[in-house]
Amino acid sequence: MNKSDYYEWLRLVSVKGLGPETIQKLLTKYSTPGSIFHTSKEELTELSYISYKLADNILKNQKEEFIENQLALIEKYNVHLLSLLDDEYPRLLKYSYNPPVVLYVKGNLLPEDNMFFAVVGTRKPTQYGKIAVRRIVPKLVLAGFTIVSGLAYGIDGAAHQEALNAGGRTVAVFGTGLDVVYPAANRELAKRVLTNGAIISEIPLGREIEAWNFANRNRIISGMSKGTLVVEGAKTSGALLTAKFALEQNRDIYAIPGNINSPQSEGPNYLIKLGAKIVSSPEDILEEYKLSLKLVNETSSADVKPKVKLNESEEKIYKLLIKNEKNLSLDKMVELSDESPAALSSVLLQMEFKGLVKRGAQNRYWLI
Repeated sequence: MNKSDYYEWLRLVSVKGLGPETIQKLLTKYSTPGSIFHTSKEELTELSYISYKLADNILKNQKEEFIENQLALIEKYNVHLLSLLDDEYPRLLKYSYNPPVVLYVKGNLLPEDNMFFAVVGTRKPTQYGKIAVRRIVPKLVLAGFTIVSGLAYGIDGAAHQEALNAGGRTVAVFGTGLDVVYPAANRELAKRVLTNGAIISEIPLGREIEAWNFANRNRIISGMSKGTLVVEGAKTSGALLTAKFALEQNRDIYAIPGNINSPQSEGPNYLIKLGAKIVSSPEDILEEYKLSLKLVNETSSADVKPKVKLNESEEKIYKLLIKNEKNLSLDKMVELSDESPAALSSVLLQMEFKGLVKRGAQNRYWLI
């Protein structure tokens, strides 16, 4: 929408007692917010879903202070609005139950982003969960999916990171206004998302953090996505709530099976019992959409480039790690690279300084 339209849309969503479902009915009849506000009370109350009190609210109860405040904050934070009537509005979300009437957007949503796929999970992942994200997300990106998640600690953040590391696009759905990054520790990640994607929210700017908004945003994550993959999470976790919304929205649900003794695997294992598709490889997801694996197979993972400049030795190790699911032990790298342990350790140390790798237990190295 044009900025000149923002006022009318903000006016519409600020009407007390006027929910998304009723707004959609009104838009079906009147086409635009301006047309709704220029009708008469008599005509509005002829509609079975508009009471006299609600008609009064629509025509008289204007929240000018809220609207002017939002317009100022939109300008300040370089945000734009998308309405249900805009072509850029996520297509699947538009036709889901109870979609946001207006989305606040920072960054850009592109036409190809309608191939959205959600990856969600626990804030406290195991190494197994992290490996699963590293193994699956890059190939989903290479097949054309835009990865959607919630910018939370753990699996959500890892999904965004892996999508970006693979040169793909990603969208983060906030449970706050876009002026607040939560958790604050993910501010840098939010900036990275904006380099090749967008952050979106239905929450007005300047609002205080409220826990129930994070539950509500999960319906947006699932609603805009063709499918949702749950990597790890307890049965009571937000990831399982996202899966519940996906089920209600008639979306596909996928789950990574896990150790029956691990609390983080309770949620995915429970979903599998209910009929979620078991995922052990990216192909398990891609084949469901009859996507050609040719793109994935012919696109060499070694062609994925890091964001910093590498010397010849570093590039060699980087490609080696990419080829081997992004993690290897030092001994295995010595075997595969024909480098001495001392020389290899020196290269890996420099890569650690550049923020490319992280050293884990038992002398294993992971691409970040």
